Order: sequence, then C-alpha cells, then structure tokens
Amino acid sequence: MSLENIISKYLLNKADQLELDQLRVWQAEAHDNVQALKEIQQIFSLDMSDYKAYDTQNAWDKVAPHILEEKTKDFGAKVFQLKRWIISGVAIITLLAATTMVWQKYLTDSYTTHYLTIDTNQLANLPDNSIVSLDRGTTLDIISENFAQNRALSLTGRAYFEVVKDVQNPFTVMLPQGKITVLGTQFNISTSDNIEEIYVTEGHVRYEIEDRSFDLKAGDYIKVLDGDVIKVAMNDANYLSWKNGKLVLKDVNISTAVKSLATHYQSKITFLPDVALKDCKISTTLDHETLTEALEELSILLSIEYKAVGDKIVISDINC
Repeated sequence: MSLENIISKYLLNKADQLELDQLRVWQAEAHDNVQALKEIQQIFSLDMSDYKAYDTQNAWDKVAPHILEEKTKDFGAKVFQLKRWIISGVAIITLLAATTMVWQKYLTDSYTTHYLTIDTNQLANLPDNSIVSLDRGTTLDIISENFAQNRALSLTGRAYFEVVKDVQNPFTVMLPQGKITVLGTQFNISTSDNIEEIYVTEGHVRYEIEDRSFDLKAGDYIKVLDGDVIKVAMNDANYLSWKNGKLVLKDVNISTAVKSLATHYQSKITFLPDVALKDCKISTTLDHETLTEALEELSILLSIEYKAVGDKIVISDINC
C-alpha cells in the first residue's frame, strides 16, 4: 500500500497495526517526515462542526495527489514536500464541506468533536468545561448528539480526565473492551492492543465490561486483559509522568529504568539477552526531554550502546 493511502487511513482512524507500524518507521527516517505529517494533520483537522455528512475520504483524495514524494539528498528516506499549493488543498476541503455537505450540529454552539494526537501531548477542553490531557497517539471522540445532556465519548490511547460534576448528566467513556461511567472525578485511562488500564486519583468511577461491573474509588488501579479484570496495587510513582513530562529515576536498576522509559514515551525498548542481566543502578530526572535526549543521557551515565531496529530501540551494551 502506498504511503499516501496509509496516511489517509491513519487520518480516518482506519489504519491497522501493520500500517501504523509502517507510518512510525517512515516518521523515524527523517525529521521532515514528522513535520510533514503534523502539517497534514492540521489541515485535515479543520473545524467542520457546522456541517453534516462530510466525506473526509473524498476530500482527502482530492488533496493527496498534490503531496509529492521525494528522496532526500542525504539518505533514502521518503519525505513529504508540502508546496505552497497545499493551501489550495485546505480551500478544497473547506469548499467541499460548505457547498456539498452539511455536518449535523450537536448543539446550537459548535465545538470540537474529534481529537487526534500524533507525537505531542494535547489538552482537550470539553463543552462542559471538563479537561482531558491526551498523550501521544491518542484518539478522543464525542459520540453523542447532544453533549450537554449526554456526555459520551470514545477513547483509544492514553488520557487523564478531570471531569466536571453533573449528577443529572453522567459522563461516559467507551473503551475498546469496556465502558467507564463517572459523575465528577479524576482518572487515567490507557488502552493498547488488548489491554486497558484505569487508575482513579479522585472520586469514583464505574467500569463495566460485558455483564460485569466494578466500582473504583480513589487509589484503585485495574488492568483488563482480554476481558479479565485484575485489581493491582499502584506502586509506580512515575505512572502519570507522561502527563507532567517529568520522569524521576531514583537509584533504580537499569531494567526498571528502561521499563519506565518505555511506558513514559510509549516506545518499545529492549535489551540483548546478556545485557539485561547486568545490575546497573541509575539516578536521574528527565524533565520534558525527548526519547532521543533521554537515551543520550543514559549513554553518558552508563555508557550504553543502542540502535533503532524497526520500531524498537535495542540496547546492545552497558558499561557501568
């Protein structure tokens, strides 16, 4: 499948895991690729809340042919070169929506109903003044026709919710496996593949899956794996580090440190078998560093050697 088709399916939330992996590999090949995808996303995410039955696929198909692929001079990575006429693409999308199709308004006042993050965090301010912090690679959608009376959303990825209390209108979040219902509280949700994690930091929520229901209060943390619900103790001080950008590693084994890095950055980091046995300790604080910067810091502190292999970071040696 061509790169244009993969990006098109990604923007429409229809890409499968293989296509998502291919897109991540392409992004990793060049910084320009990351920037190009950001610009395409911004164009695609124009607020069309006043219109109904807007055919995003058709609009994208009209813009995609204008996106050229070129080889970079320094290496063979594909890079999107966004030319000045891409602005015309925005005009095309807007004109198509305005002249041929009309989105149904959820309320008298329009508001954003679709949030999609790629490689940066985003703050979503919902119509009821609830706030949702979205991690990288997260999709959040308002799925009700009248959010004021039915505060219903769907989520894939990782997000932290600060929900405004409204006893008359419960707040629900549909997940790939189950559903969460709250009145007013704060909690973290993480979904990946066949795993869901819910961690309540304030108030209480109800988690429902199939014909089962679980009431969770502040401090409760559950993991859901293929429908099996397991309540475990929350012992990870860095569990919400992705939200505040600060990861604190205090005299921890390198294996634990790398696990924390992988969770924090939602990346796959592994060791070669003989490296994982080494008992190295590390103490450091990462404050809004990128994954590359974090790995460079580890390479200085522990003299580690690593390389990117596909969508993974493989640590091949440590000298501590």
